[in-house]
Amino acid sequence: MLDEGLGVGVHVFRIIMSIAPNSSSAAFPRMVIVSPTFNNERDLPEMLSGIGPLRLPIIVVNDGSTDDTGRTIDAWRAERASDRYAITHPTNRGKAAALLSGFAEARRLGFTHTLTIDSDGQHAAQDLQNLVGVTIRHPRAIIVGARPGKIPECPLGSFLGRRLSNHLVWLASGVRVTDSQSGMRSYPLELIEGLGVRAGGYAFETEVLARAGWAGLSVIETPIGGLYRVPGGRITHFRIARDTWEAVRMHARLIGRSLLPGNPVPRVPAATNCDAAERPSDVNRSIGTILHRALWWLGLRRLAEMATGGRQGRVCLAASVGVGLFMATIPVYGIKTIACLWLAAKFRLHPTVAIAVSSLSTPPLGFAFAFASLFVGHALLRGSLPKFDSLPAWSTFTLADARTLRTEWIAGSIVVGIVLGLLGYGLTRMLLHARRHTAVQSG
Repeated sequence: MLDEGLGVGVHVFRIIMSIAPNSSSAAFPRMVIVSPTFNNERDLPEMLSGIGPLRLPIIVVNDGSTDDTGRTIDAWRAERASDRYAITHPTNRGKAAALLSGFAEARRLGFTHTLTIDSDGQHAAQDLQNLVGVTIRHPRAIIVGARPGKIPECPLGSFLGRRLSNHLVWLASGVRVTDSQSGMRSYPLELIEGLGVRAGGYAFETEVLARAGWAGLSVIETPIGGLYRVPGGRITHFRIARDTWEAVRMHARLIGRSLLPGNPVPRVPAATNCDAAERPSDVNRSIGTILHRALWWLGLRRLAEMATGGRQGRVCLAASVGVGLFMATIPVYGIKTIACLWLAAKFRLHPTVAIAVSSLSTPPLGFAFAFASLFVGHALLRGSLPKFDSLPAWSTFTLADARTLRTEWIAGSIVVGIVLGLLGYGLTRMLLHARRHTAVQSG
């Protein structure tokens, strides 16, 4: 009943689209399903039958099949040819070429968005319903149907490959996804045309996410199911050696380019790539090449946004000062910069602020931090205040004395660091709040 209701809703939406062809794609996404297929005569009919309730146009791309796939498609189109389209490649050209052929045909027919689904039985056709709803809400984003992390009977190699691919996509572009290899997606055709995806075969669907990040496009995931237990056994055309090598080359190329200056693809303006409810400043900040993200993460622009933006940004900026003061106090010389970078990444701090404040550990303030730490550490561990005449003479200074002072220094530095960090955090919060209050009153 739910499937039928949504099917009717999508059908009504499609009618609205047909009578408003001149409306912008952001307000009225005109969707068509694209399904590439190759020698899947067994699973194809069930997939096509499952798509039926959505009442959306469908383009099936027969990528050089040598079985009865072509006749299956012809029989399916004969039932209702008005919104069922077919493209045939004389020879097998791979999934990337099949998708691109489907996208080109969709554009020719006047559609703005394509919903893609594999025909090998890995996806349940009814899950496209989720993508339809998210596409209507976010027409300027690529929507990825994310399968569960663990799927019954999923091969270990596929599981590990997907996890590794997710991390490499994030490294190259900042796009965070849990299923970079999903074949069920929604693409805004106008926005992905200029991405310049080069990978062939299955790697196309991974590279398009990284390049979307470089362009500043939003990538949104929505949960779908995942099927590996297919009656009669799952049909796959993945070739381990060939396709794995293609994926390795693709990731190496993307990461290498991501380290170089300049944008590999034109950036989409933030004001264009957002929904009405989103602020442009919240969009496409943390995605892009490695160099682009590093400069933004470390830069003054982000610092200004944190200082003048919302409460969360001011909290993180104040915490950056507090963490910097703590790191300036504790005796972890040689790794303070690395520690500040790690903490900044972990807790969304501003790394430049944390590193700059931690550099107060250099003389002359460094001596004051060390003295205060030794003073507090001696009092904590010995229960009495230290006396200068109690320090051992240099001529009688032993390794045991050095260990004692080291223990007192470390213990005291943690306490002093926490106190200074909290004071720095509180004072910075007060200053930022007062400045914002003044700005609001003057504005």
